[in-house]
Amino acid sequence: MIEIIDNFLPEEEFKSIQSFMMGGEFRWFYAEGRDIKDDGRYHMTHMFFQPEVGSNSEHIHFWTNFMNKVGAKKCERIKANLTFKTSTIEPALFHVDYPDMKTAIFYINTNDGYTEFESGVRVSSVANRVCIFDSNLTHRGITHTEGDHQRIVVNFNYER
Repeated sequence: MIEIIDNFLPEEEFKSIQSFMMGGEFRWFYAEGRDIKDDGRYHMTHMFFQPEVGSNSEHIHFWTNFMNKVGAKKCERIKANLTFKTSTIEPALFHVDYPDMKTAIFYINTNDGYTEFESGVRVSSVANRVCIFDSNLTHRGITHTEGDHQRIVVNFNYER
């Protein structure tokens, strides 16, 4: 089951996160390869949390309310991805983040990029939208060709 919820966070809270993540003060890190290392494509990431390290980011507090709202009992990973506008649509490879838990994709800005599931379901990138699904569902990100120069999503992997 795929659940889509618009206006997920309160407007003021969302605008604060969006403004900071899309601004010049937020630290992004270069990732060599979008699907696999050295695949000739690139993107930027920001790891908020991963179990082997714990809190990787001084901004982990952004997501306290979010994790409570999705009913997370145990967090596996919180990772932001930034891809750049492309002249043509560039789909990533289909994948599963982690087996047997929940995945939530939270969209920071609106553009014509989307998340596509192997079943054919497409979820448009709409600011303050969340898409929640069983992590065993195969999915992929699709680049955008219109709108801001960047497409930003935050991926949450957690247990309920």
